[in-house]
This record gives sequence, C-alpha cells and structure tokens, in this order.
Amino acid sequence: MNEEPETDTERHLREALRHLGEVQDDDDLRKTNAVALEEVSNTVSSVLREYEGDR
Repeated sequence: MNEEPETDTERHLREALRHLGEVQDDDDLRKTNAVALEEVSNTVSSVLREYEGDR
C-alpha cells in the first residue's frame, strides 16, 4: 500500500499539536490554561483524524 505524502493541512495540524504538547509540559501553566490547552489539543487531534479519514 502506497502512502500519500503529508499535505500542508496535516503538517500544520501536527505542528500545532507538537507546540501544544510543549506548552503543556511547562509546569508554570495555570490550571485554567492547562484545561483550555487540553481542549484545543483534543479538537486539533479530532480534526486531523477526520481529515485523514476523508482522504
């Protein structure tokens, strides 16, 4: 099975997830910020999975 090359959308979503993960690893986050970042991360992950499923 030949995998298609990653699109710009996928690359940007993965980069966003990587940045979110780095910020979440920072112990200086306030709890409300951590919860918001987790929600954003979950949303970006869902969008990426849906995008990959549509291809």
